[in-house]
Amino acid sequence: MYINNLKGKYVQHLLSVDDMSEDFILEIWTNALKNKDTNSTSLTGKILTNLFYEPSTRTSSSFYSAMTKKGGSVIPINNVKFSSVTKGETLEDTIITMSTMSDSIVLRHPEVGSAERAAKVSPVPIINGGDGDGEHPTQTLLDGLTIYSNNNNNLDNLNVTFIGDLKNGRTVKSLVKLLSRYKNNNFNFISPDNLRYPSDILPINSFESDKIEDVISKTDVLYVTRVQKERGSDHNYALTEVTLSKLNDKAIVMHPLPRVNEIPKEFDKE
Repeated sequence: MYINNLKGKYVQHLLSVDDMSEDFILEIWTNALKNKDTNSTSLTGKILTNLFYEPSTRTSSSFYSAMTKKGGSVIPINNVKFSSVTKGETLEDTIITMSTMSDSIVLRHPEVGSAERAAKVSPVPIINGGDGDGEHPTQTLLDGLTIYSNNNNNLDNLNVTFIGDLKNGRTVKSLVKLLSRYKNNNFNFISPDNLRYPSDILPINSFESDKIEDVISKTDVLYVTRVQKERGSDHNYALTEVTLSKLNDKAIVMHPLPRVNEIPKEFDKE
């Protein structure tokens, strides 16, 4: 975990996949699978602030749902245009203020490094719910568990294909960080040249192309992302049922959502 010492108080934050050890992740997954149908009041009296500077459906709602199911409560700031941010308040001042009312803060922000900025001034844990095109570690916990559960509780020896806006896809970057820790994983990055995965963080055992046909038949995990027009990307693509039919029988198809037209709706019924 990312830990800072603020006025003599050590605070743990979750800002990056790098902050999570394999043992920590496995413990979360094991507990999640064991207790998924169990009601608990372990967070009674605790308050979470959802502080979202960007639109969100699933991330904000999932934290809200999880917190309330465990007996806690949530301060929902899901649209900062209705907050003091519109008056010119800095991120740091907002964090300091909300930390006096909260036991933890989930932050979604359009700037890379914003979660770390928040952690430097926060006396309560900051959870990175997505910082620009940087990372999304909590999404990776979900994505990793999905792959782990569908691969006999294993994350080794996988052929993983990412397709879409790989330049701006923070969920892709976090998931690659996680899967790079395990043995014999191969990564295929499929995108047009202007949306390629950043070369400076390209993992070993990587293959790049603009043609999904080059790799789809040997893919174990197909991770599809939308083009992020809000970050200046301009490209349209859509997989067809014919293309998806070339996946092997054990392959899984994943998408962090929202979906635009990358995966045909008809595929959902298959």
